[in-house]
Amino acid sequence: MKRTSLLGLLAILPLPIFAQVYLTPSIGFSAGGEVNSAGETYKINGDNALSFAIETDFDTGRIGLFYSTQSSEVKSLDYKTRFDYLHFQSALDYSLTPKLSSFLGLSLGATYTDVDWSDENLRFSAGAFTGLQYHFTDNVALQLEARWLGTSVDSSFDSACVSGSTQNRCVIRYEGSWMNQVQGNLGLRFSF
Repeated sequence: MKRTSLLGLLAILPLPIFAQVYLTPSIGFSAGGEVNSAGETYKINGDNALSFAIETDFDTGRIGLFYSTQSSEVKSLDYKTRFDYLHFQSALDYSLTPKLSSFLGLSLGATYTDVDWSDENLRFSAGAFTGLQYHFTDNVALQLEARWLGTSVDSSFDSACVSGSTQNRCVIRYEGSWMNQVQGNLGLRFSF
């Protein structure tokens, strides 16, 4: 159902908004992370990661979606776990030579985790990434990428707002810790 809805939405959108579409499947390695929960520290083993990005041109860069999945083990528990990241991302491209370019970007989204130490499986996450692309042709490039992915864990969010005839004011407070992972990815970028 979801695929059909997405294809239907794409079919009714005007095509000129998609100047260029980029599909980038990649494989890489995700270096572990560490989570502190209820006084316990859990270390996550590094493991292979599979990623996929779909993007389009926007201004001097590109915007799109990034998905990555990693299965791993928690060292102290000998427990298998999985991390799935889905982010909206934006990047700026910089041409270095006619065949070589670089990029720098940021991403925001969510991480789905299947772990025992947390009651919540869906968490806010953010990322930053950079890399190089070697363009074989106008439509195919080899991409090397380094990416930081941070997931908010043990977080709390409070807000209070006051609205009156003379002033409107809100106070927002966020506290939390982050599980940090670093990925190195190698992929092929296809342009359409």
